[in-house]
Amino acid sequence: MKLLLDIGNSSVNWASEKESNFLSQGSFIYDKKNIEDSLENNLLLTEKTSKILLSNVAGKDIYNSLNCWIKKHGNIELWESSIDKKFGGLKISYKETEQMGVDRWLSMIASWNKHRSPLCLVSCGTALTIDLVNSEGNHLGGYILPGHDLMHKALVDNVEKINIKITNTPSIEYASNTESAVNNGVFLALVSAIDRIVKEFSSELGVMPKCIISGGNAKLIKPLLEFQFKHEPNLVLHGLLIAHNTSI
Repeated sequence: MKLLLDIGNSSVNWASEKESNFLSQGSFIYDKKNIEDSLENNLLLTEKTSKILLSNVAGKDIYNSLNCWIKKHGNIELWESSIDKKFGGLKISYKETEQMGVDRWLSMIASWNKHRSPLCLVSCGTALTIDLVNSEGNHLGGYILPGHDLMHKALVDNVEKINIKITNTPSIEYASNTESAVNNGVFLALVSAIDRIVKEFSSELGVMPKCIISGGNAKLIKPLLEFQFKHEPNLVLHGLLIAHNTSI
């Protein structure tokens, strides 16, 4: 049995896998100063766990802490995904591939492997990312925006008269109080950006791309979008498994 880990900037998504089936899955917020405790409190390694597959955008220190935690639980192999210029007909646009988060690449792998069609991929995490792939599998590039919480926090921390709690109420309606105005304004900014990109990309292609949304805040943003998006949870983990199985 394998344990798949997607370590983001603030949370860990995981799944246990056997014969390409996810047996169980979940997510948790981790303590950046003590990720070993976070792993110990939220994950269970058993004698059946033979290998850990990793997608990590949190840096080398987090990787080293993970490796130390694994070694405490026996002889378990750790395999970390990286970015290739090409994968199964998919071609990356970045000249310096190390500048792209591996989670974005794995999401593209999973989606391209499944659909083989033009893609607009939106991931709603600490940052909101958008990636575009054409019908030939060429990654055309994308965008990175502050996610809902970051955008909200920037206002609260830097504008003196905005002293409110951060909420996650999905709405872009007119607001009649400051808390709602900030909340709805943040959602409006993110939704408007996504809708505009879909509109321009579909016009450029001449067809509507397959629009896919994932990430922790996907369920909040999806109902507000003008265009129809399919919510595909654990997209990174599915891409991680495909990348690993292709490499062996």
